[in-house]
Amino acid sequence: MDSRQKMAWTGTALIAAGVGMGVVGAALIAPAMVAWVARMVEKGGTRLRTEIEGASRTVGTVAGTLQRSLNEAAKAGAAEWRRGSLRAGG
Repeated sequence: MDSRQKMAWTGTALIAAGVGMGVVGAALIAPAMVAWVARMVEKGGTRLRTEIEGASRTVGTVAGTLQRSLNEAAKAGAAEWRRGSLRAGG
C-alpha cells in the first residue's frame, strides 16, 4: 500500500469514528432533551392555567359589578317611573 491509500483509509476511519461519536452523543442528549421539553410544557401549562384563572376571576368581578349596576339602575328606573306615573295620574 502506498502512502495515499494509507491516508485514505485513515481518513475514512476518522470520518466513521466521528459519525459514530455523533450518534452516541445524540443518543445521550435525546433523553435529556425530552425531559427538558416535558418540563417546559408542564411549566407552560401551569402558567397558562394560572393566567386563565386570573382572567376568569377578572371577568367574574366585572360581570358582578355590571350586574349590581344594572340592578341598581333598574330599581332607580322603576322608582322614577312610579313617581312619574303618580304625578301624571295625580
